[in-house]
Amino acid sequence: MRGNITRRGKASWRLKFDLGTDPVTGKRLTQFATVRGTKKEAEAELSKRLTQIDEGTFVERSMSTVAEYARHWLKAIAPSKTSAKTLERYGEIVEQHIIPQIGAVGLQKLDGTRIDQFYEHLRTAGRRDGKGGLAPQTIQHVHRLLSQILSSAVKARKLRQSPMEAVQTTPKVRREEIQVLDDAELKALLAHLKGRSIYMPVLMAASTGMRRGEVLALRWKDIDLDRATLQVVQVVEETKAGLAIKEPKTDRSRRTIALPARLVVELRRHRKELAEHRLKLGMGKDEKDLAFPTWDGRIRTPRPFSKEFAREAETAGVPQVTFHGLRHTHITHLLRSGVPVHVVSARAGHANPSVTLNIYAHLLPGQQEGAAAVVDAALNAALQE
Repeated sequence: MRGNITRRGKASWRLKFDLGTDPVTGKRLTQFATVRGTKKEAEAELSKRLTQIDEGTFVERSMSTVAEYARHWLKAIAPSKTSAKTLERYGEIVEQHIIPQIGAVGLQKLDGTRIDQFYEHLRTAGRRDGKGGLAPQTIQHVHRLLSQILSSAVKARKLRQSPMEAVQTTPKVRREEIQVLDDAELKALLAHLKGRSIYMPVLMAASTGMRRGEVLALRWKDIDLDRATLQVVQVVEETKAGLAIKEPKTDRSRRTIALPARLVVELRRHRKELAEHRLKLGMGKDEKDLAFPTWDGRIRTPRPFSKEFAREAETAGVPQVTFHGLRHTHITHLLRSGVPVHVVSARAGHANPSVTLNIYAHLLPGQQEGAAAVVDAALNAALQE
């Protein structure tokens, strides 16, 4: 028998029902539950639970808290699908924001109202130093991570459905203004950096649209100067544990980039100067084979590198740009020059062309005017007497 009912009191009933076989031990699993009401109501509840078991939607009652499941997710699930850097950031959000406010709440008791209250706290008093609320972008990061954790709990059958479906104050963030250098600003920046060690990685980013981690991890064996191409096959990642070299995050990030002729000339000169520098210092063979190493042949650390770039950019008179802004500049220049979006997307390593358009379409002037002109020509032809 899959289930039965036993009276426990005047209006109290114990339900006993079969959950199936434990996939690990092979033992039969039995669940007990107590309900109040009439026998007919108890029978209806038992029937409901048996139907849920058949449909695969049954959720066993659990005393697990949000904190317990979030930490389980960080330890057992997230590492298989995120980088070390991202995992580190997830841990900070969980420990600094999610657990202090809703960690003690029972996972199965968390609802949309409680999450709305949580977001209100983040907006008004979420800063750890007590000086007001968090930035909208940070709140959105918290929201996305909490959504992932609760979706995982649904898959693990800890929840019947995610309480995120009942949230009414989903954080919204204005589109961040993209930093793009015009031709004069880029010229001034490169002229200022010429002769400095940071010049070549900056030129590489501006000429290819590569990300910081991709540029700093680039090796000479990844570059074919004769064919004027390079392969993006690894990136450098900085975490509290130190520096690590890893593969690109997605297949689209692993890509081939065609190099402009002027960059090839600069790379040949740079490689010769690196060899002469190593010889002068009495350094042996460069095992790391890095294209843009530190003076003593080590890989550059991303954050100090970005700070160095910021100082030099300010000195050059373009303080508004970050190193990532060079990538924005390159991609925007290609789109404005009429390069097909699918080509730009592949060069940038975006997941698909729609990602490229979503980020950069608003930076392309004249698109609406051009569309209106096409329609106008068609109307004139159709209405011509």
